[in-house]
This record gives sequence, structure tokens and C-alpha cells, in this order.
Amino acid sequence: MNRFTVLMKKEWLDAKRSYKILWLPVVFIFLGMLQPLSSFYLPEILKVAGGLPDGMAITLPELTADEVLAGVLTNQFDQMGLIVIVIATMGIIVSDKTNGMLAFILTRDTTLTEYLLSKLFGHAAMVAGSVFIGYLTAVFYTFYLYQAVSFARVAAGLGVYYIWCLFMLTFVIAIGALLLRTPAIALLSFFVLILLKTVTLLGGGFQILNPAHLTNQAVSIITSGSASPHLLTTIIVTILLIVFCFTFATLYLSRKELPSM
Repeated sequence: MNRFTVLMKKEWLDAKRSYKILWLPVVFIFLGMLQPLSSFYLPEILKVAGGLPDGMAITLPELTADEVLAGVLTNQFDQMGLIVIVIATMGIIVSDKTNGMLAFILTRDTTLTEYLLSKLFGHAAMVAGSVFIGYLTAVFYTFYLYQAVSFARVAAGLGVYYIWCLFMLTFVIAIGALLLRTPAIALLSFFVLILLKTVTLLGGGFQILNPAHLTNQAVSIITSGSASPHLLTTIIVTILLIVFCFTFATLYLSRKELPSM
């Protein structure tokens, strides 16, 4: 059994002990069902809540199945889902640094690259499973309450969106290597990732260099069947940023004062 396999088993064991493999998919399942249910039953919810004042009327737009599924990404996964991913990953490096586990692992002929790859692959698999199950739940409710949508478009859009999730995960790992306090890691990660999402609202050609723009690309694929211009450029930039974050984390940890390195 090689070292990387052992590290991956450690990640799996840690995920089971922290119940991360349970609560992470459950949260995304909830987020996935929330958008189609709230969109479909909003008129009834307003009636139960007391409706509107006399003389005031509001016309709710008729949403299509495509728009509902797009809203799952923009309104649920890119807001609460982003927060959940940060919370799930903010302590995976700093906890090993503070309790001495990182120093212990590195004394067993394990490289930092193997260690960080096990963190990245382990949590990338959990995030992928959670996002997939959550979105599959959204697809089921949308198909039931609205109408069917092309599975090819849904799969392609979700694949593009997952690249943005990988960037979020790698960015949090890089911040975790840099800082020593989980609250600081969470705050800085929230600030930067939400800033990237906010910048997408400004539009402009520079968005092709923004990893958060992949959500817009995914929405375009799901709703229209085709991506916006320069999708490949945005994917390449995002992958390069993922590699940069991973390399930064590796180099920074290799230069820090780890006790047994």
C-alpha cells in the first residue's frame, strides 16, 4: 500500500468521524429541493402568509424548468453552497498544523505534494458527490413540478459549474496553508469568493478571467443549450489558478517552521 493510498484512507476516516460525508450531501440535497419548491409554491406561500395589502397586486413571473434549474446554481449553490464548502474545508490544513499531525506525517517519508493532493482529492470527491446529489434532487423536483429538461444540457452545465467548485476548494486550501486560525481562513475565503461572485454582476469582457463566471456559463448551457463566448478561456484560466493555489500552498508550507521537517 503506497503512501498516497494511506493518506486518502485517512481523509476518508476523518470525514466519517466528523460526519462530513453525511451532513455535506444532506445540505446540498436541501438546497437542491429548496429552489423548485419555493418557486412553484410561492403564490400559495404568499396566500398563507396573508397575501398583499388591499389595492396592491403583484404579478409573479412564470418560470420555466430551465430557469428553475439555473436558479439552483445562482441562488442556492453559489450562496449557501459556497458558505458550506468553505466551512467544510476551512480547517483541513490548520488542524493538522496545530495538533502536530502534519509534522508527524512528513516524518514518514511523505511529501507535501502527496499530503495536499490527498486533501484536495478527498474533499473534491465529497464536494462532487454532494453537488451531484443535490442537483439531481433539484432535477427530480423540477421535472415533477414543471417539465423535463435535456439531461445532456444539465450534465454539461453541472460539469462546468464543478470546475468553479474545484477552484473554491483549492483556494480555501491555499488560505489554510497561509493562516493559522480557522475564523480568519473562513473570513478571508468568504470575502474573496463572494467578491469574485459580485464582480460577475458588472459584466464586461474581463469576466472571462474570473473563475466565478463559470456559473454564468453553466446557466447559459442549461437554459439555452450553448455556452457564452470564451468558455474555454475561462476554464483554462480557472485551471491555471487552481494549479497556482496548489503550488502556493505546497511552497509556503515547505518554507514554514514545521517542527519535524
